[in-house]
Amino acid sequence: MSDTWRYVARTGATDTIYGLALSPDGKRLATASWDSAVRVLMLDEGRALQTLRGHEGRVYSVAFHPEGRLLASGGTDAVVRVWDSEDGRPLWSQTGHSSLIYSVAFQPQGGLLASGSEDGTVCIWTTEGERVHQIEGHNQYVQGVAFSPDGRVLASGSRDCYLILWDVETGAEVGRVEVIRNGINSVRFTADGQQVLLTNVDGSVSLWDLSSGALILERNEHRYPAWCAVFSPDGRTFASGSADKTIILWDRAAGTQLSRLTGHGADVYALDYSPDGRFLVSAGADRTIRLWGRDLSAADWEALSARWQASAEAERAEAALTTAPPAQSGGQGGILGRLFGRRG
Repeated sequence: MSDTWRYVARTGATDTIYGLALSPDGKRLATASWDSAVRVLMLDEGRALQTLRGHEGRVYSVAFHPEGRLLASGGTDAVVRVWDSEDGRPLWSQTGHSSLIYSVAFQPQGGLLASGSEDGTVCIWTTEGERVHQIEGHNQYVQGVAFSPDGRVLASGSRDCYLILWDVETGAEVGRVEVIRNGINSVRFTADGQQVLLTNVDGSVSLWDLSSGALILERNEHRYPAWCAVFSPDGRTFASGSADKTIILWDRAAGTQLSRLTGHGADVYALDYSPDGRFLVSAGADRTIRLWGRDLSAADWEALSARWQASAEAERAEAALTTAPPAQSGGQGGILGRLFGRRG
Protein backbone atom coordinates (compact mmCIF):
# COMPACT_ATOMS: atom_id res chain seq x y z
CA MET A 1 0.00 0.00 0.00
CA SER A 2 1.13 3.56 -0.69
CA ASP A 3 1.43 6.40 1.84
CA THR A 4 1.20 8.93 -0.97
CA TRP A 5 -2.11 10.73 -1.36
CA ARG A 6 -3.73 10.14 -4.75
CA TYR A 7 -7.05 11.21 -6.18
CA VAL A 8 -9.68 10.34 -8.73
CA ALA A 9 -11.67 13.21 -10.19
CA ARG A 10 -14.76 13.88 -12.22
CA THR A 11 -16.79 16.88 -13.26
CA GLY A 12 -19.60 17.19 -10.77
CA ALA A 13 -21.67 20.13 -12.06
CA THR A 14 -21.91 22.78 -14.76
CA ASP A 15 -20.88 25.52 -12.31
CA THR A 16 -19.03 25.98 -9.01
CA ILE A 17 -19.60 23.34 -6.31
CA TYR A 18 -19.74 25.27 -3.04
CA GLY A 19 -20.91 22.61 -0.58
CA LEU A 20 -20.72 18.87 -0.07
CA ALA A 21 -21.55 16.27 2.56
CA LEU A 22 -21.07 12.54 2.94
CA SER A 23 -23.90 10.41 4.26
CA PRO A 24 -23.35 8.95 7.75
CA ASP A 25 -22.57 5.51 6.30
CA GLY A 26 -20.10 7.03 3.84
CA LYS A 27 -21.76 5.49 0.81
CA ARG A 28 -23.31 8.60 -0.74
CA LEU A 29 -22.07 12.08 -1.51
CA ALA A 30 -24.29 15.16 -1.83
CA THR A 31 -23.13 18.36 -3.53
CA ALA A 32 -24.48 21.92 -3.69
CA SER A 33 -23.80 23.76 -6.93
CA TRP A 34 -24.20 27.21 -8.38
CA ASP A 35 -26.07 25.65 -11.33
CA SER A 36 -29.08 25.47 -8.92
CA ALA A 37 -28.88 21.70 -8.41
CA VAL A 38 -28.29 19.37 -5.49
CA ARG A 39 -26.76 16.09 -6.61
CA VAL A 40 -26.41 12.75 -4.85
CA LEU A 41 -23.75 10.26 -5.99
CA MET A 42 -22.51 6.81 -5.01
CA LEU A 43 -19.08 7.43 -3.57
CA ASP A 44 -17.37 4.17 -4.53
CA GLU A 45 -18.55 4.45 -8.13
CA GLY A 46 -18.77 8.21 -8.69
CA ARG A 47 -22.18 7.44 -10.18
CA ALA A 48 -24.99 10.01 -10.06
CA LEU A 49 -28.12 8.78 -8.25
CA GLN A 50 -30.26 11.91 -8.00
CA THR A 51 -30.32 15.44 -9.35
CA LEU A 52 -32.60 17.49 -7.11
CA ARG A 53 -34.00 20.69 -8.54
CA GLY A 54 -36.17 23.25 -6.83
CA HIS A 55 -33.84 26.04 -5.77
CA GLU A 56 -33.88 29.23 -7.80
CA GLY A 57 -30.30 30.34 -8.21
CA ARG A 58 -27.13 29.09 -6.61
CA VAL A 59 -27.09 26.37 -3.95
CA TYR A 60 -24.45 26.92 -1.27
CA SER A 61 -24.84 24.23 1.36
CA VAL A 62 -26.03 20.65 1.93
CA ALA A 63 -26.21 18.47 5.05
CA PHE A 64 -27.29 14.90 5.71
CA HIS A 65 -29.48 14.02 8.68
CA PRO A 66 -27.69 11.70 11.16
CA GLU A 67 -29.93 8.83 10.05
CA GLY A 68 -28.95 9.43 6.43
CA ARG A 69 -32.29 9.78 4.66
CA LEU A 70 -33.10 13.48 4.99
CA LEU A 71 -30.95 15.96 3.08
CA ALA A 72 -31.10 19.72 3.69
CA SER A 73 -29.98 22.49 1.33
CA GLY A 74 -29.87 26.27 1.17
CA GLY A 75 -28.91 28.90 -1.37
CA THR A 76 -29.52 32.29 -2.94
CA ASP A 77 -33.32 31.95 -2.97
CA ALA A 78 -33.27 32.17 0.86
CA VAL A 79 -35.25 28.94 1.08
CA VAL A 80 -34.36 26.00 3.32
CA ARG A 81 -35.27 22.78 1.52
CA VAL A 82 -35.36 19.24 2.86
CA TRP A 83 -35.36 16.25 0.52
CA ASP A 84 -35.68 12.50 0.69
CA SER A 85 -32.16 11.67 -0.46
CA GLU A 86 -33.08 8.11 -1.47
CA ASP A 87 -35.92 8.80 -3.90
CA GLY A 88 -35.32 12.52 -4.56
CA ARG A 89 -38.70 13.73 -3.29
CA PRO A 90 -38.91 17.28 -1.92
CA LEU A 91 -40.32 16.99 1.62
CA TRP A 92 -40.64 20.62 2.67
CA SER A 93 -39.35 24.11 2.03
CA GLN A 94 -39.49 27.16 4.27
CA THR A 95 -38.51 30.80 4.19
CA GLY A 96 -37.27 32.59 7.27
CA HIS A 97 -34.24 34.47 6.05
CA SER A 98 -34.40 37.52 3.82
CA SER A 99 -31.24 36.71 1.88
CA LEU A 100 -28.84 33.99 0.75
CA ILE A 101 -28.37 30.93 2.99
CA TYR A 102 -24.68 30.05 3.32
CA SER A 103 -24.84 27.12 5.71
CA VAL A 104 -27.17 24.39 6.94
CA ALA A 105 -26.46 21.80 9.64
CA PHE A 106 -28.45 19.07 11.41
CA GLN A 107 -28.30 18.55 15.16
CA PRO A 108 -26.37 15.32 15.90
CA GLN A 109 -29.40 13.96 17.76
CA GLY A 110 -31.48 14.55 14.61
CA GLY A 111 -34.32 16.66 15.96
CA LEU A 112 -33.31 20.09 14.66
CA LEU A 113 -31.81 21.86 11.66
CA ALA A 114 -29.96 25.19 11.66
CA SER A 115 -29.36 27.68 8.86
CA GLY A 116 -27.13 30.76 8.63
CA SER A 117 -27.71 33.61 6.22
CA GLU A 118 -26.27 36.64 4.48
CA ASP A 119 -28.87 38.69 6.37
CA GLY A 120 -26.94 38.05 9.60
CA THR A 121 -29.56 35.81 11.19
CA VAL A 122 -29.57 32.19 12.31
CA CYS A 123 -32.69 30.04 12.19
CA ILE A 124 -33.38 26.80 14.02
CA TRP A 125 -36.02 24.45 12.56
CA THR A 126 -37.60 21.17 13.45
CA THR A 127 -37.02 18.43 10.90
CA GLU A 128 -40.69 18.79 9.95
CA GLY A 129 -40.16 22.41 8.88
CA GLU A 130 -41.40 24.39 11.88
CA ARG A 131 -39.27 27.39 12.77
CA VAL A 132 -38.27 27.25 16.43
CA HIS A 133 -36.01 30.33 16.66
CA GLN A 134 -34.91 33.19 14.45
CA ILE A 135 -31.83 34.60 16.13
CA GLU A 136 -30.23 38.01 15.62
CA GLY A 137 -26.82 38.92 16.92
CA HIS A 138 -24.42 39.24 14.01
CA ASN A 139 -24.10 42.44 12.01
CA GLN A 140 -22.69 40.79 8.89
CA TYR A 141 -23.50 37.61 7.08
CA VAL A 142 -23.28 34.22 8.78
CA GLN A 143 -21.03 31.92 6.79
CA GLY A 144 -20.99 28.87 9.06
CA VAL A 145 -23.22 27.12 11.62
CA ALA A 146 -22.55 23.96 13.63
CA PHE A 147 -24.19 22.13 16.55
CA SER A 148 -22.13 20.94 19.50
CA PRO A 149 -21.86 17.13 19.77
CA ASP A 150 -24.42 17.05 22.60
CA GLY A 151 -26.81 19.21 20.54
CA ARG A 152 -27.31 21.79 23.28
CA VAL A 153 -25.28 24.63 21.75
CA LEU A 154 -25.26 26.10 18.25
CA ALA A 155 -22.20 28.01 17.04
CA SER A 156 -22.35 30.61 14.29
CA GLY A 157 -19.40 32.26 12.59
CA SER A 158 -19.68 35.53 10.70
CA ARG A 159 -17.76 38.02 8.61
CA ASP A 160 -18.28 40.42 11.53
CA CYS A 161 -15.32 38.56 13.14
CA TYR A 162 -17.40 36.97 15.93
CA LEU A 163 -18.11 33.39 16.83
CA ILE A 164 -21.34 33.33 18.85
CA LEU A 165 -22.66 30.41 20.91
CA TRP A 166 -26.42 30.02 21.31
CA ASP A 167 -28.52 27.96 23.70
CA VAL A 168 -30.50 25.71 21.38
CA GLU A 169 -33.50 25.45 23.70
CA THR A 170 -33.96 29.16 24.41
CA GLY A 171 -32.16 30.83 21.48
CA ALA A 172 -30.21 32.99 23.94
CA GLU A 173 -26.56 33.91 23.49
CA VAL A 174 -24.34 31.99 25.92
CA GLY A 175 -20.88 32.89 24.67
CA ARG A 176 -18.94 35.01 22.21
CA VAL A 177 -15.39 34.92 20.84
CA GLU A 178 -13.90 37.79 18.87
CA VAL A 179 -11.58 36.72 16.08
CA ILE A 180 -9.85 40.08 15.77
CA ARG A 181 -9.79 41.57 12.26
CA ASN A 182 -10.62 38.24 10.71
CA GLY A 183 -13.94 37.21 9.19
CA ILE A 184 -15.03 33.60 9.71
CA ASN A 185 -15.82 31.27 6.78
CA SER A 186 -16.58 27.95 8.50
CA VAL A 187 -17.09 26.40 11.95
CA ARG A 188 -16.39 22.85 13.21
CA PHE A 189 -16.65 21.46 16.75
CA THR A 190 -14.17 18.97 18.17
CA ALA A 191 -15.67 15.63 19.18
CA ASP A 192 -15.67 16.59 22.88
CA GLY A 193 -17.39 19.91 22.17
CA GLN A 194 -14.72 21.86 24.04
CA GLN A 195 -13.07 23.52 21.04
CA VAL A 196 -14.00 24.90 17.62
CA LEU A 197 -12.01 24.99 14.41
CA LEU A 198 -12.44 28.09 12.26
CA THR A 199 -11.33 28.99 8.75
CA ASN A 200 -10.74 32.65 8.13
CA VAL A 201 -10.69 35.31 5.45
CA ASP A 202 -6.96 36.00 5.84
CA GLY A 203 -6.14 32.37 4.96
CA SER A 204 -5.60 31.20 8.53
CA VAL A 205 -7.07 28.23 10.36
CA SER A 206 -7.56 28.65 14.09
CA LEU A 207 -8.55 26.46 17.04
CA TRP A 208 -10.30 28.06 20.02
CA ASP A 209 -11.10 26.89 23.55
CA LEU A 210 -14.75 27.61 24.31
CA SER A 211 -14.56 27.62 28.10
CA SER A 212 -11.94 30.35 28.18
CA GLY A 213 -12.26 31.92 24.73
CA ALA A 214 -8.52 31.46 24.29
CA LEU A 215 -6.78 30.91 20.99
CA ILE A 216 -5.07 27.50 21.10
CA LEU A 217 -3.66 27.27 17.60
CA GLU A 218 -3.40 29.53 14.57
CA ARG A 219 -1.67 28.71 11.32
CA ASN A 220 -1.53 30.84 8.19
CA GLU A 221 -0.01 28.77 5.41
CA HIS A 222 -2.73 29.31 2.83
CA ARG A 223 -1.93 32.28 0.62
CA TYR A 224 -5.58 33.27 0.16
CA PRO A 225 -8.83 32.85 2.12
CA ALA A 226 -9.35 29.49 3.81
CA TRP A 227 -12.91 28.46 2.99
CA CYS A 228 -13.47 25.15 4.73
CA ALA A 229 -12.05 22.65 7.19
CA VAL A 230 -12.95 19.21 8.56
CA PHE A 231 -11.60 16.94 11.28
CA SER A 232 -10.59 13.39 10.53
CA PRO A 233 -12.87 10.86 12.28
CA ASP A 234 -10.26 10.14 14.96
CA GLY A 235 -9.79 13.88 15.58
CA ARG A 236 -6.01 13.69 15.36
CA THR A 237 -5.75 15.60 12.08
CA PHE A 238 -7.79 18.10 10.11
CA ALA A 239 -7.88 19.31 6.53
CA SER A 240 -8.39 22.85 5.22
CA GLY A 241 -9.27 24.08 1.72
CA SER A 242 -8.47 27.47 0.27
CA ALA A 243 -8.71 29.95 -2.55
CA ASP A 244 -5.06 29.09 -3.22
CA LYS A 245 -6.37 25.86 -4.86
CA THR A 246 -4.76 23.59 -2.26
CA ILE A 247 -5.78 21.38 0.64
CA ILE A 248 -3.52 21.26 3.70
CA LEU A 249 -3.56 18.32 6.11
CA TRP A 250 -2.59 19.28 9.67
CA ASP A 251 -1.51 17.49 12.83
CA ARG A 252 -3.93 18.86 15.42
CA ALA A 253 -1.75 18.38 18.51
CA ALA A 254 1.46 19.72 17.03
CA GLY A 255 -0.11 22.28 14.72
CA THR A 256 2.22 21.19 11.93
CA GLN A 257 1.54 20.68 8.25
CA LEU A 258 1.53 17.02 7.23
CA SER A 259 0.78 17.31 3.51
CA ARG A 260 -0.33 19.81 0.92
CA LEU A 261 -2.60 18.32 -1.74
CA THR A 262 -2.71 19.91 -5.19
CA GLY A 263 -4.90 19.13 -8.17
CA HIS A 264 -7.82 21.56 -8.08
CA GLY A 265 -7.74 24.31 -10.68
CA ALA A 266 -9.51 26.94 -8.56
CA ASP A 267 -10.82 27.63 -5.02
CA VAL A 268 -11.49 24.60 -2.82
CA TYR A 269 -14.82 25.38 -1.15
CA ALA A 270 -15.86 22.11 0.49
CA LEU A 271 -14.32 19.09 2.25
CA ASP A 272 -15.50 15.99 4.09
CA TYR A 273 -13.92 12.79 5.41
CA SER A 274 -15.42 9.35 4.99
CA PRO A 275 -16.50 7.85 8.36
CA ASP A 276 -13.65 5.32 8.28
CA GLY A 277 -11.09 8.05 7.54
CA ARG A 278 -9.79 6.33 4.42
CA PHE A 279 -10.98 9.01 2.02
CA LEU A 280 -11.18 12.79 1.84
CA VAL A 281 -13.60 14.37 -0.64
CA SER A 282 -13.12 17.88 -2.03
CA ALA A 283 -14.92 20.16 -4.48
CA GLY A 284 -14.80 23.76 -5.60
CA ALA A 285 -14.84 26.41 -8.26
CA ASP A 286 -13.31 24.17 -10.93
CA ARG A 287 -16.61 22.17 -10.90
CA THR A 288 -14.82 18.94 -10.05
CA ILE A 289 -15.21 16.41 -7.25
CA ARG A 290 -11.97 14.80 -6.10
CA LEU A 291 -11.75 11.67 -3.99
CA TRP A 292 -8.41 11.47 -2.16
CA GLY A 293 -6.96 8.36 -0.55
CA ARG A 294 -3.67 6.73 0.34
CA ASP A 295 -4.20 3.44 2.22
CA LEU A 296 -5.30 1.44 -0.81
CA SER A 297 -3.47 -1.27 -2.72
CA ALA A 298 -2.57 -0.52 -6.31
CA ALA A 299 -5.23 -2.98 -7.50
CA ASP A 300 -7.96 -1.40 -5.35
CA TRP A 301 -7.00 2.09 -6.48
CA GLU A 302 -7.03 1.04 -10.13
CA ALA A 303 -10.50 -0.50 -9.74
CA LEU A 304 -11.82 2.64 -8.01
CA SER A 305 -10.43 4.86 -10.76
CA ALA A 306 -11.99 2.67 -13.43
CA ARG A 307 -15.42 2.85 -11.78
CA TRP A 308 -15.27 6.65 -11.52
CA GLN A 309 -14.12 6.98 -15.12
CA ALA A 310 -16.85 4.63 -16.40
CA SER A 311 -19.55 6.58 -14.55
CA ALA A 312 -18.31 9.90 -15.91
CA GLU A 313 -18.15 8.57 -19.47
CA ALA A 314 -21.65 7.11 -19.22
CA GLU A 315 -23.05 10.44 -18.03
CA ARG A 316 -21.27 12.33 -20.81
CA ALA A 317 -22.73 9.95 -23.38
CA GLU A 318 -26.21 10.35 -21.92
CA ALA A 319 -25.87 14.13 -21.91
CA ALA A 320 -24.78 14.11 -25.55
CA LEU A 321 -27.87 12.12 -26.51
CA THR A 322 -30.24 14.44 -24.69
CA THR A 323 -28.68 17.57 -26.22
CA ALA A 324 -28.20 16.25 -29.77
CA PRO A 325 -30.21 18.12 -32.47
CA PRO A 326 -33.12 16.17 -33.97
CA ALA A 327 -32.42 14.29 -37.20
CA GLN A 328 -33.57 16.01 -40.40
CA SER A 329 -36.68 14.56 -41.97
CA GLY A 330 -36.89 16.75 -45.04
CA GLY A 331 -35.04 19.30 -47.17
CA GLN A 332 -32.51 18.58 -49.84
CA GLY A 333 -30.59 16.15 -47.63
CA GLY A 334 -33.73 14.31 -46.43
CA ILE A 335 -36.65 12.53 -48.09
CA LEU A 336 -37.39 15.34 -50.55
CA GLY A 337 -33.77 15.53 -51.58
CA ARG A 338 -33.68 11.81 -52.33
CA LEU A 339 -36.94 11.93 -54.34
CA PHE A 340 -36.29 14.98 -56.45
CA GLY A 341 -32.51 15.31 -56.41
CA ARG A 342 -30.41 18.28 -55.33
CA ARG A 343 -30.66 21.62 -57.08
CA GLY A 344 -27.73 23.25 -58.74
